[in-house]
Amino acid sequence: MAAALLAVLVASVCVRLGFWQLDRLEQRRERNAAIRAAGRLPTLLLDSASVRLVADSPAAYLDRRVRVRGVYDPSREVVLRGRAREGRPGVHLVTPLRIAGSDDEVLVNRGWVPSPDGATVDRAPYAEPGPQEVVGLLQEVPATGDRGQPAAPRGGGDTTFRRLDLATVRERSAGPVLPVYVQQLPDPARSRPPFRVPAPVLSEGSHLSYAVQWFSFAAIALLGLVVVALRGRKR
Repeated sequence: MAAALLAVLVASVCVRLGFWQLDRLEQRRERNAAIRAAGRLPTLLLDSASVRLVADSPAAYLDRRVRVRGVYDPSREVVLRGRAREGRPGVHLVTPLRIAGSDDEVLVNRGWVPSPDGATVDRAPYAEPGPQEVVGLLQEVPATGDRGQPAAPRGGGDTTFRRLDLATVRERSAGPVLPVYVQQLPDPARSRPPFRVPAPVLSEGSHLSYAVQWFSFAAIALLGLVVVALRGRKR
């Protein structure tokens, strides 16, 4: 009896995990569809006229391709630690950009630069002074609740963050900052860091294969129960 209950319990858990993976698959498909739909829209010029629209309804502009002009403020740059590129440790530099003709700022993830420990970096060589024009994808600045997991490197230096956090970003800002950031897209002509982060490759991941595995485990557990029961009857 105990073995039967255990087999049923295992099968129930496996079936539940299988349906959970199918739910994850459906979420991934919906997300991919939203990204594709955003990609079919014309490039948005993020300027003094459109910035209020984005600020009021940021979710409506996620994954939208944008073009924005302005000047960087490197004094309040955010270093995202633990970012690898081609197997090499490094960080991402996220810099506030004062939008031309506006008092608003938008964060720009300018990309990856090398860092031996994945946290400490001299940011000065990677500054991009003067007026800039940035092309990228709008992404959400999340409200993580953990302030982005700040950490100070040993021996001093910039406080680094595991991820962006909206509350932390706004505390560090000198003025209005959008709740979205620009993931700057790669420029084929660029051969020096910061190396821009490419757009995500859309796929359905491994959720379907995982679901099949969990359902298979459930079937195995129930089949084993049947085999044990039949053997017991023969005895």
